[in-house]
Amino acid sequence: MTNLRRSVCIWGAILLAGAGLGCYLYGLPAASPVRRAAVAEKGTISVFFLNKQGRLERKTLEGAKPLSNKERTEILLRELKEARSIPDRLKVYELAVGEDGVLCLNLSKEFLDADDPAREVPMVYSIVNSFAASFPGVRSVQLLVEGAPVWTRNGFLYILKPLQFNRELLED
Repeated sequence: MTNLRRSVCIWGAILLAGAGLGCYLYGLPAASPVRRAAVAEKGTISVFFLNKQGRLERKTLEGAKPLSNKERTEILLRELKEARSIPDRLKVYELAVGEDGVLCLNLSKEFLDADDPAREVPMVYSIVNSFAASFPGVRSVQLLVEGAPVWTRNGFLYILKPLQFNRELLED
């Protein structure tokens, strides 16, 4: 084998090992394809917003036709903003649903805007519960800010890993 061919093989092996290590360290499946902008089966959307008693209340919207992930996201954002559950300027840059049932939401930096620390948990779970309940097959929601995972929003809730639907905050 020539020196050039040997070098190429060695560098290729190093790159593959590095990619595999990166996937392992970040807990990502190495060969898990991601479904983007898939059309959901139903037009039903569930929005969870903070009520005056400090609990999450459900509002169900029935659509006449199947909705794309983009349409679902736009409706959820509009409804959550109208209910004042999230900041008005908050945007979702990207949404992806993995085969493992984790929905990744890439949010704008307004997600981290400081407000009443007591609102951190209900605000985060208004987003998590709304997206988890409105997208078929979703088991948990991973929140990213400007493309990066964050430890916490205001120091009360650990959000580095995907969060599951929270029934404890729901209105009885």
